[in-house]
Amino acid sequence: MLQAISEYFKGRLCHYYISPGAGVESKNEIVVLVHGLLRRSLAFYSLGKRLSKLGYTVCVYDYQTTIKKMPEHGADFKRYLERIAEQHPDMKINLVTHSMGGILTRLALGHLADEDDSGEVLTRDRFKRIVMLAPPHHGSDVAKRFVKYLPVTAKWIKPLAGLSSAPDADVHTFPFPVGLEVGVIAGRFDSEVALEYTHFPGERAHTIINSEHSFMMYMPSAIKTTIKFLETGHF
Repeated sequence: MLQAISEYFKGRLCHYYISPGAGVESKNEIVVLVHGLLRRSLAFYSLGKRLSKLGYTVCVYDYQTTIKKMPEHGADFKRYLERIAEQHPDMKINLVTHSMGGILTRLALGHLADEDDSGEVLTRDRFKRIVMLAPPHHGSDVAKRFVKYLPVTAKWIKPLAGLSSAPDADVHTFPFPVGLEVGVIAGRFDSEVALEYTHFPGERAHTIINSEHSFMMYMPSAIKTTIKFLETGHF
């Protein structure tokens, strides 16, 4: 972990793992945590530690959010998930995402929008459950305003235009995987992603908690609700 933190502060990628806590029986399940825009992997450290104490093996994914557009990020994340799946062939994989991390998941698992997943490392049966915190599945009005009134931000933050709620934004074209257990947690006071933009077609469950957007992953209610879905498949 110390080496991962060192890499983080050097500006390098900081993927890290948290094993099940000492004295805790392993669930033989992995939870992959995926942060959102303008965040890094350490944002999920607290939730990762909590999950490890419940017996999950936690893999925290890291990416430098501003330097690539979303399809490139999605391809990188797919390769990461494939490595996890190959290294742990007997373990089910869960995902917990925040904000743009949910869009990366759509892209990484976009091949599951079709019924036939043969020939893929990431088949439906490798996954157990997915929890998405404040995902902008139908874009963000804040992103739309930045791109319209301060267009230079789209050059500094490459995924921004694609996350807009404008009808021609890329986010509306990305596939939605089917046949997966997906639960969505939206924030009642989220000023960045409107409640109606968070829905995932075919979602197993959708709930609203008293939270804003950026720090939702730290909220006790979000952590409790995430764990409930991971363990029961409902909120």
